[in-house]
Amino acid sequence: MALKKINIQECHRELIKIATIFDQLCKSHNIPYYMLGGTMLGAIRHKGFIPWDDDMDFGIPRPYFNRFIDIAQKNLANKYEVITNENSKALKKGFIKIQLKHSKLIEKIFEKQETSFYNGIAIDIFPLDGADINSFKGKCNTRIAFILLRVQEGRFCSLSIRKGIKKVMAFIIKKLPINDHKLALLIEKYIQKIDYRTANHIANFYGHWKEKEIVPKDIFGTPILYSFENISLYGVSKSDKYLKSLYNNYMQMPPLEKQITHANEIYIEESQNSL
Repeated sequence: MALKKINIQECHRELIKIATIFDQLCKSHNIPYYMLGGTMLGAIRHKGFIPWDDDMDFGIPRPYFNRFIDIAQKNLANKYEVITNENSKALKKGFIKIQLKHSKLIEKIFEKQETSFYNGIAIDIFPLDGADINSFKGKCNTRIAFILLRVQEGRFCSLSIRKGIKKVMAFIIKKLPINDHKLALLIEKYIQKIDYRTANHIANFYGHWKEKEIVPKDIFGTPILYSFENISLYGVSKSDKYLKSLYNNYMQMPPLEKQITHANEIYIEESQNSL
């Protein structure tokens, strides 16, 4: 299989195709979803992609999450696949990807690997869980969950992207005799302790912004449509409060040195037509 290198604009076109399929699957099976993180920010600030972003993030409430996985595995066109921590060397966390087959993103977070290691052009779909940040027990469960998540990240992230004490800690964590599969199961146990349906807060535990990704449930609310490039996608009800919780002054563009992609290089199969 011959691969060809593509640019970020070509990657965006492939991502829109995947997002359209995701949206159609959710709507046809009555599964609510939300744009998250940089995708939600892109919808508000750019009416589409953040120019340097090379993926898309979505969240599905936990009561619907496993059902969506089953639906996607049964209904995706042959050129796409569901990626989980069960069938991917690179994906260690408990979220999933819908991925274009025979594509590769050479990502910076990993140590240098064989090309077959990496995942490809994909949207990330996170489970949204209930959270309790008011009671002592709830705070303890949340703190333990994030400690375990940081240990998990230290297990697979490249030391080259760490600095100072974080680099030292990641080095130590990599040397510990930890069973990564059992660690993943333990994390799932802690992040699902609070019932999504009765919780006052919602958390994207696997999100980049850690504790900032816990917000009052009414911020998510009933999903509403936003324009995103040439399509419409569902996002959070109170986008201003959500984006301020993650980015503070979110309409201000970051400095050039922070306008970076996740991937060093992006490839698709030579025969793919990304136009």
